[in-house]
Amino acid sequence: MNLLSKTIHKSMGWFPFLVLSFLLSHFPSQTSSFMPFCNYDDASVLLSFKSSFTLDSSSLSNPWCESCHPKTESWENGTNCCLWEGVSCDTKSGHVIGIDLSCSCLQGEFHPNTTLFKLIHLKKLNLAFNDFSNSPMPNGFGDHVALTHLNLSHSAFSGVIPSKISLLSKLVSLDLSFLGMRIEAATLENVIVNATDIRELTLDFLNMSTIEPSSLSLLVNFSSSLVSLSLRDTGLQGKLANNILCLPNLQKLDLSVNLDLQGELPEFNRSTPLRYLDLSYTGFSGKLPNTINHLESLNYLSFESCDFGGPIPVFLSNLMQLKHLDLGGNNFSGEIPSSLSNLKHLTFLDLSVNNFGGEIPDMFDKLSKIEYLCISGNNLVGQLPSSLFGLTQLSDLDCSYNKLVGPMPDKISGLSNLCS
Repeated sequence: MNLLSKTIHKSMGWFPFLVLSFLLSHFPSQTSSFMPFCNYDDASVLLSFKSSFTLDSSSLSNPWCESCHPKTESWENGTNCCLWEGVSCDTKSGHVIGIDLSCSCLQGEFHPNTTLFKLIHLKKLNLAFNDFSNSPMPNGFGDHVALTHLNLSHSAFSGVIPSKISLLSKLVSLDLSFLGMRIEAATLENVIVNATDIRELTLDFLNMSTIEPSSLSLLVNFSSSLVSLSLRDTGLQGKLANNILCLPNLQKLDLSVNLDLQGELPEFNRSTPLRYLDLSYTGFSGKLPNTINHLESLNYLSFESCDFGGPIPVFLSNLMQLKHLDLGGNNFSGEIPSSLSNLKHLTFLDLSVNNFGGEIPDMFDKLSKIEYLCISGNNLVGQLPSSLFGLTQLSDLDCSYNKLVGPMPDKISGLSNLCS
C-alpha cells in the first residue's frame, strides 16, 4: 500500500478505499482527473483552525468585499478537505497548498501558535477581510517559506510587522494593506533584498514614517519583476529617487497621500508600461516632461494636490488610453489645450484650482464619455462652449470660481444626468 493509498484509507475508511482502489486499477485513464484526497493531518489542522474562530455574518461590508461568506461552514470532519470551500490541494500528494478565506466572516483572536502554521506545503494564503480582534501579527507567517502569495489585508492585526516576513524569499505577491501596523526599515529592506521575484507589493496604510527614501531605492532590485507597487498613505517622507518610476515592468504605482514625500518626474522612455500612476497629495513638483507622451498604456493618471506647474504639455494628448485624468490643485498655467480632445476614453477630468486662463476650448464633442468634469478655481473667461452641452453621460459639472460671462444656456437642460 503506497503513501497515497494509506492517506485515502486513513481519511475515508475501508469501503470507499476499496471502491477507489478498484477504479484506479481498472479504469486508470478515467480516474486520472479525480480530485485528490486531502492529507489526513492537513485536514485535522484546518478543523482545529476553524474551531478557534466564531463566524460573524453581520460584518460590515466594504467596497472590496460586499458581504462576508462563511467558507469554513463547508469544512466537516470525515469529508475530503480538498473539496472544502477556499481550500486547494496538490494533485499528487493531497497536501493543502492554498487557502483563500477572504471575506469569510472569521472573528476572534489569532493565536500565535495556531495550527495553521503546521501546513508546511502552503503556497498561497489569503486571510483578507476578516476580524482578528487586533491580535499581534504572529511570527509564524514567516515560517511558511514556500509561500508565493500572502494577503492579510483588512484583517485587524496590530503592532509591528514581524521581521520574519522577510524570510519569505519566494513571494510573488504580498499584501499587508489597511492593517494600521508599523513596518521597520530593516524588515522592508530585507523583504526587498530577499524576495527578488515579487510582482505585487501592497502596503497601503502601513506606518512607514521611519523609512528613509534610500530604503525605497532598493526597489531597483525588482527591476525585472515588479508589476504593481502601492504605498498609499504610509507616512513616507523625504525625496524619492525618480528611477522607481521607470522600473521596466511596472504597470501600477500608487504613492498617494504621502504629504511629505518629494520627487520629480523622470524622462520616460517608450518601453515604460505604466497603466496606473497616482501621486496625488504628495510633494512631487516641477514640470511635466514632454516624454510623458511615451506612457501610451496609461489609463489612470492623478497628480491632484501636488506642486506641479507650467503649461500642460501638448503631448499629453497622446495618452489616448486615459480614462481618468486629475491635475487639480496644482500650479498649471497657460490655456487648456484643445488637443485634450484626443483623449476619447476619458470619463473623469479635473483641472480645478490651477492658473489656467483664456477660454474653455470647444472640444467636448469628441469627449462623449465624460462623466465628471471640474474646471473650477481658474482664470477662465468667455462663455461655456456649446459642445459641453452634448455630454450626455455627464453627471458632475463644476465651472465655478472663474471669470465666465453670459447667461446660462438653455442647452444645459440636455444634460439630463447632472446631479442636482
